[in-house]
Amino acid sequence: MNNEYTMTRGSVLRIEDGQDLVVHVREGSLWLTQERDRRDRYLRAGEWFRLDRDGVAIAQATRRSTVTLTAPERASLAARVRRLWAGLFAPHARPTTASL
Repeated sequence: MNNEYTMTRGSVLRIEDGQDLVVHVREGSLWLTQERDRRDRYLRAGEWFRLDRDGVAIAQATRRSTVTLTAPERASLAARVRRLWAGLFAPHARPTTASL
C-alpha cells in the first residue's frame, strides 16, 4: 500500500490501527499524534515517522502538505519465524530463576 494525500492547512487525516505504517511528509509540515502516546510529533518536508502502535493516529497539516502513507511489505513466514526465534532466545537475555 502506498497512498499519497494532498492536505490543505488545518485538514486532518485519521489513521486507524496503522502500526508499522510509515507517514512521510514530502512537502509542507504535519502535526502527528497517536492514541496512548504522550508524545506528539512535528514532521517537516523530507521527514517520516513509523507508527509504533495500533489505535487511532491523527495527522493535521500545519500548512499545505503532501503526505505519503506506506505499509511495510509483509515479511515471509520464514523471516517472521526467525524474528520470533531471535526474540525468544536473544543473546542479551538473562536466565530466569525458573531456568536455574
